Amino acid sequence: MTEFVSERPILAPVLSHRPWWRGKPVQVALVAAGMWVAYRSLRLEYPWPDSLAWNSLQFKLDEFQVWLIDQRSAEDKSLIFTIFDGFRIFVDELVAWFTELLLWLTWVGTAVAGTLLVWRFGGRRAAATVLVAFSAFALSGLWTESMETLALMIVAVGLSLLVGIPLGIAVGRSRRVERVVRPVLDAAQIVPAFAYLMPVVILFSVGPAAAVVATMVYAIPPAVRITALGIRGVAVNTVEAATSMGTTTRQILTKVQFPLARRMILLGVNQTILFALSMVVIAGLIGGGGLGAVVNSGLFTTPSLAILAGFVIVVMAIALDRSTEAIADRTDPAKRHLDAASRRRLRLQTLALGIAIVGAVVVSKLVGVSGSYPETGPRGRTVTLQAWLLERIQSVLDYIQDPTSWVFSITEPTAIFILQKLLLPLQQFLVEAPWFTTLLGLTLIAFVVSGLRPAITAFVMLGAIGVTGVWALAMDTLSQVLVATLIAVVIGVGIGIAAAESRTVSRAMRPINDVLQTLPQLVYIIPFIYLMPVSIVPGIVAGVLYAFPVVVRLVERGINDVAPQAVEAAGAFGATRRQVLTKVKVPLAGDAIMLGVNQGIIMVLAVVVIGGLVGSGGLGYEVAQGLVRGYFGQGVIASFAILALGITLDRVTQGTRAKRKEGLG
Repeated sequence: MTEFVSERPILAPVLSHRPWWRGKPVQVALVAAGMWVAYRSLRLEYPWPDSLAWNSLQFKLDEFQVWLIDQRSAEDKSLIFTIFDGFRIFVDELVAWFTELLLWLTWVGTAVAGTLLVWRFGGRRAAATVLVAFSAFALSGLWTESMETLALMIVAVGLSLLVGIPLGIAVGRSRRVERVVRPVLDAAQIVPAFAYLMPVVILFSVGPAAAVVATMVYAIPPAVRITALGIRGVAVNTVEAATSMGTTTRQILTKVQFPLARRMILLGVNQTILFALSMVVIAGLIGGGGLGAVVNSGLFTTPSLAILAGFVIVVMAIALDRSTEAIADRTDPAKRHLDAASRRRLRLQTLALGIAIVGAVVVSKLVGVSGSYPETGPRGRTVTLQAWLLERIQSVLDYIQDPTSWVFSITEPTAIFILQKLLLPLQQFLVEAPWFTTLLGLTLIAFVVSGLRPAITAFVMLGAIGVTGVWALAMDTLSQVLVATLIAVVIGVGIGIAAAESRTVSRAMRPINDVLQTLPQLVYIIPFIYLMPVSIVPGIVAGVLYAFPVVVRLVERGINDVAPQAVEAAGAFGATRRQVLTKVKVPLAGDAIMLGVNQGIIMVLAVVVIGGLVGSGGLGYEVAQGLVRGYFGQGVIASFAILALGITLDRVTQGTRAKRKEGLG
């Protein structure tokens, strides 16, 4: 029998009052003070001892890589590699088919088909967004590359949702499934994409299939997590009422839980699309082609072209996000009450739509319209804006490289403050302190914050980092992650609450979130290398910019989804708007807020490698060098250490969620 999981309905939080000196912040501060006293008093270097490190692990992993390559290229392949080959061929052909279809329709036919389909099922506003996107693909001179990326995303997102939504439903309905799946999701999201590119290439070779698999590894977890959160958010009394009426397990899922969790599931779909598009550039390194390949090549030759391609990726993400949301909203069964006449009218509209699309394609074929948007018109005139756009982007890059510009008066002091006041003191403390005091202190902090089980997890994970021989590098990375996460969470929670309370703020932040979440990190880190000429700070800024949009979205969604009855009850007792927010909405949205903190940590860890590429050092540099130089063992060990840090931070924040629930009604 399926084990149903649903939270107990809470009408009002009951807060436990105790003296401030017994609170968790004071206890954590005391532990940190003890660590600091030990660090300052011992004054001797106690690095992780070689006798407790597995120094030969890297060489054994390199030998394993050689074995995998031999098995992959063997004539008589094993069953596992035969399955991998079959999946690779299937995905390669699927991506090629979609690419050929989009180009066969001609650029006019594709634009008309996409716009009319979204107009029919999503409305005029969404259709206008799609039309603007197709215009951007054409005028940027990157039509073919955009179609290649669109085909890759259709396949990657489709397969990700095909796996992620059913798995998320299973996780949301059963704690047992969650316990099995959760470590896999942690590994998939926390391990940097650079780290698993090499294994993916070994198993699937270079090409679209490898790019799709790498994208799926990164895009499936948010679909699973957010879908599970939506299923768990269905009130237990609703499920019990359906069960008491003799409803079957399948009917409870399809008629109760899934419809009531529909909004959260749609958020998961949007996040899957955005996560997938954020992988376009990295996928371009292993044969993904399209806009990702343009970005990668442009970074080393024409940075302005790389930035232009990055913004085209953002436009594509916004169009897909708006159109899928509009289609889901207009096709919501709860909002559609159609009679026979309405259904007949919609069928006629669909038929007319199909005729219009076929007509546009046929006419385009007859007049000789090409599959890709041309660079010059009939009279030899340039019909794209690529040259003009590249010139404008380059002028901006030239300006921000000028140290006398007014922007430097803001960015340089900010970078110095982050470096001198936040990062360097914490980095020095974690790296230079005796390893045993750091290990014990961090374990005690985990115990104080979240309890015994997360503390044990923290101890095991940190100990495993030391055994692999990268303790100092991991502490360096931990300092960067903590600083970036702190900044991202402070900004994200604040803006998320403001967006939930103000529709104007929500509308203003939405395109900003889309841009920051989908613009490849390798693109928007370029200006910050010039704006913040402190090598380690651009990586931290990249982590903050990539992480806080997820926090904003989840915090806003969590507060908006607080039961109206709880808000009305607080208002009936005379609570002010501020009291309703701080005493009702924020506590009851705690699950979504803590999930946002979790996702923020994961996003920061995902950008650690990017920071390593621009001088941040630590584990990110080790992963990047392992990929570039082909040092499989080095990259795997550094990736494992990043994963161990991520699991530690994740378990501590998840433990905080559990304790918070115990403290509420």
